[in-house]
Amino acid sequence: MIISKIKFQVLFFSLFVLILSSCTKIHRHTAKDPIPDKEPIKERVYFTYGLKSKEAEEYGGEYIVKKGDSLYTISLLYDVNYLSIAKWNNIKEPYRIKPGQRIEIKSKKFRPNKQVNKDKRKFSSKLKWVRPHEGRISKEFSYSDIGKKGIDISGNIGDEVYSVSDGVVVYTGDGIKGYGNLIIVKHNDTFLSAYAHTNRILVNENSKVDRGQVIAELGDSDSIKPILHFQIRKNGKSVDPEKYLP
Repeated sequence: MIISKIKFQVLFFSLFVLILSSCTKIHRHTAKDPIPDKEPIKERVYFTYGLKSKEAEEYGGEYIVKKGDSLYTISLLYDVNYLSIAKWNNIKEPYRIKPGQRIEIKSKKFRPNKQVNKDKRKFSSKLKWVRPHEGRISKEFSYSDIGKKGIDISGNIGDEVYSVSDGVVVYTGDGIKGYGNLIIVKHNDTFLSAYAHTNRILVNENSKVDRGQVIAELGDSDSIKPILHFQIRKNGKSVDPEKYLP
């Protein structure tokens, strides 16, 4: 009797295991294909120098010259007049600087206290102006922006870019991160203009340019789409180009 009971228990257990195994799905895990690496998002590096400029305005700063730099490019980075930088560092005309040179940037305590006029009316100047490109403005000027202030003009790669007034080319190159292929034109001691993200630069440094002269082709260098980023600087400060352009 005891033996029969034991046999029955063994038989019942075996049957239970068989039923359980038949109902259980066996999942075989195969090696998955590796997740492909995502392409890095190409971001526009627009306001990278804004914080540095703001900090220098409050507390002062120091810039170490790199190859290709000029007082005009440093002026663009710090939103301050190149003549002021020359004065602070005892740099005489023709304002030559060399790699490794330390350039002091004074705080606002040492800068002329000129109020920025935010009036929407057109301003007059002794210069005669034309538009750098006839495309649609995709980003308007804002005094509240930190960093690279100006307007963005949409267009197609290869479109002609014009000098907005007579002047002298004081910089050509791609040495400023976030601007791509850049041209800076000095019109007089008060006004500079800057043309960024160009596809091809058609003028050389120190060459004279006329109002309306083709100086570059519109492009997308260091930007996410074809645009012309355009600035007018008055006494080193970026101003709304629409106040001057026809």
